[in-house]
Amino acid sequence: MAFRAILTLAVAAAPAAAAPSPSAAVLRVDAALERWDMAEARSLAATMPPGADRCAVEGIITSRTNQLETAAKLLPPCLAALERNRSHRAETVFETLLNTYLRRGEYGKHYALLARWLGTRREHIDPNRLSDLRDQLATAAVLRDLPKPSVTGRQTATLRTYLNVLGTRTIDLTVRDVTLPWLIDTGANFSVVSESAARRLRLEVRDAGYHVAGSTGHAVTARLAVIDKLPVGGVILRNMMAIVVPDEALRIRAPHADYRIDAVLGLPALTQFGRFRIEREGDMTINRDAPPLRSGALLFMNELTPLAEVEIAGRRSLMSIDTGANRTTLYASYAASFTDRARLWPRTRDATLGLGGISDAETALEPELTIGVGAATVAEHGVPVALDGDRASPILGNLGQSGLSARCSYTFDFRSMRLLLGDEAPKAGTCRPNDSQDRA
Repeated sequence: MAFRAILTLAVAAAPAAAAPSPSAAVLRVDAALERWDMAEARSLAATMPPGADRCAVEGIITSRTNQLETAAKLLPPCLAALERNRSHRAETVFETLLNTYLRRGEYGKHYALLARWLGTRREHIDPNRLSDLRDQLATAAVLRDLPKPSVTGRQTATLRTYLNVLGTRTIDLTVRDVTLPWLIDTGANFSVVSESAARRLRLEVRDAGYHVAGSTGHAVTARLAVIDKLPVGGVILRNMMAIVVPDEALRIRAPHADYRIDAVLGLPALTQFGRFRIEREGDMTINRDAPPLRSGALLFMNELTPLAEVEIAGRRSLMSIDTGANRTTLYASYAASFTDRARLWPRTRDATLGLGGISDAETALEPELTIGVGAATVAEHGVPVALDGDRASPILGNLGQSGLSARCSYTFDFRSMRLLLGDEAPKAGTCRPNDSQDRA
């Protein structure tokens, strides 16, 4: 289960080149960005002549690799040049810069960029796209005066998490003398609180005029609030924006689970920690002083969703990483990539629990799935494969708790952009990996 807000804009890959006589290097770098091959895109960008096109590619790469300060410096001047040249890349750079400001919590700049873009390009925007941007501008107007989020307090903290009935991890946090269970969810684009929790926390709630949707596809009306101080152990999150949704949207009803979620600690809050680790036994360690991870799978950011570069059946692949999902699932793009295996897949009905309710669809089951995550290998069984969806997407699935916890612990480092399953160096311990092994 994951909560994926739709407040973000589509950054994704640069569109196919349409300028007259594009060079082979330009065509190749566009293709590399489309399949999210950041190593090749970076190498090809270095061969491009200096100018706005090269700047655009480098800005997209730095945004995807979470170098947000660099992206925020690179993109504005090259966007201005691309607009003057009426380049096909201008819209992609606009989307990337818009998302960069949102991820940095620079809400005033986010609003100003949207307003300027609509003011100068309204006549050239597709009507459906224009309506969407106007809705985003209305929401951005609510956000524009919010303070930038930050983190203060101690550099390290160790807290206890526990498994809830959904099979995901929860942590008890206290705000204004009110203690609530918070779901730890890297799949949530923003932190979330229920309306009743917002009242208990005495939050000032603002009407935002938009809807959010979760992994089930259900959309619910949402408002906004800012939590000025959220202690996580001795680490203090400040000016944390949260989406406020009706209680019923966070009520999970299923044959084996009837659970009410009060609050969700989403990705923007979790990235503020810099580096954190969760043990299968429950301990969560935040260490803002720890050296950057140099091993593990590479992480990228697709808007506000983390992606990991993994290996499936010997192929380089991408999966979204979702601590708020109790299991790993595969997308229709996986089915399209491994058509030779489809004859092995039995069919079943599969239910997905999430924000706003439950969805049910026919799926296939991958009997055996082996995923290489850095130096670790995770073996999963009976993994659901969606039969409908974007079959051309480079993202093949969603790695949930069943895969993340297979190596006894998992560590996110949003500074070096790495995901590590298990320890950097093997050590003796009481935790025994589940159907996993180290890769040579």
